[in-house]
Amino acid sequence: MPRLSLYRPEKSKDYSFLDGIILEQFTVGGTDVLLHKYIGTKNPIAKEATKEKPIYENESVSNIQDLLFLENRDRKYDQDIYSIRGHYNVQDNDFDLTQFGLFVNNDNIFMTFHMNTCASLLGRRLMAGDVIELTHLRDDLLLGGGDAVNRFFVVSDSGRPAEGYDPRWWPHLWRVKLTNITDSPEYRDILGTGDTATDLRNVLSTHSTELAISDKVMELANADVKYDTGYFEGGHLYIDENSQDKPGVHFTGDGVPPNGISIVGSGTSFPGSASNGDYFLRTDFEPNRLFKKNGSRWSKVSDDTTKKWSAANKLLTSFVNNANITTNSDGTTQAEKTNLSKAVKPKAD
Repeated sequence: MPRLSLYRPEKSKDYSFLDGIILEQFTVGGTDVLLHKYIGTKNPIAKEATKEKPIYENESVSNIQDLLFLENRDRKYDQDIYSIRGHYNVQDNDFDLTQFGLFVNNDNIFMTFHMNTCASLLGRRLMAGDVIELTHLRDDLLLGGGDAVNRFFVVSDSGRPAEGYDPRWWPHLWRVKLTNITDSPEYRDILGTGDTATDLRNVLSTHSTELAISDKVMELANADVKYDTGYFEGGHLYIDENSQDKPGVHFTGDGVPPNGISIVGSGTSFPGSASNGDYFLRTDFEPNRLFKKNGSRWSKVSDDTTKKWSAANKLLTSFVNNANITTNSDGTTQAEKTNLSKAVKPKAD
């Protein structure tokens, strides 16, 4: 009596029969999926090519654009769009309120495809980087009458599902993990650059809205904060102080003398031995003030208004950056800025 065994080391007619039945299930109960096939990366121009960013002679999905960071930022997609049937379990979009912020529990989709159909249509199975459109998720009842577009997803992972094997131990299904597409350079071939109104980038992302908000913020900032001619870069310009035709503003407000002249010093009082025409920076002024010796007097030149940014609350700034030393009545000294653990020490029970 021959040995009974369901396993066959080759794909027999049983495999073809079962594969046809499984394909019919997708034809009857699956949903249409529009597929954008990932075909590789774009080569850099010759002068920008390096060992980390080489130029590939052959176009392949296995090419890596940036060998240092292992990234494919400038992806290339087939101009043809393929139609295929897929299946997945539709779930409710429940929000997770147990964490800080608002999170969607099931924003990923696991979709199953007929493996041989993928191979015959694309020449390979679906892989990470492929982009798909789900036409049945098209929202054509938008508020404001906006353009309705399909939902776009990108394949982030793929593999054979456990339920995809037949009794002969041969696989028939291919499952992929889909995540929402993002407005990033990887998908410029699909979304466009946003330069034209018909680009999908202007419809799917908030790119144009963010630019409009930024322009409005700049417009309001220019209206609220008038341009001050005292704030400009002019240290590279030569100033003739004896000229009768003088410009409106001579000095840039940085506390530095014009024409590359050096100051003789800085401090809280003027030096006793200064020559006529010397510059001195008084640090007891707020902001620091630059003076020039003219005969028997010191004439104000400009204020140093280019100090580094600090907190608007000066009291808080002086408290955090306090480096003063206090002398107690008994003659001992201590730093005014003291860590709380040293100022308040725990007592033993």
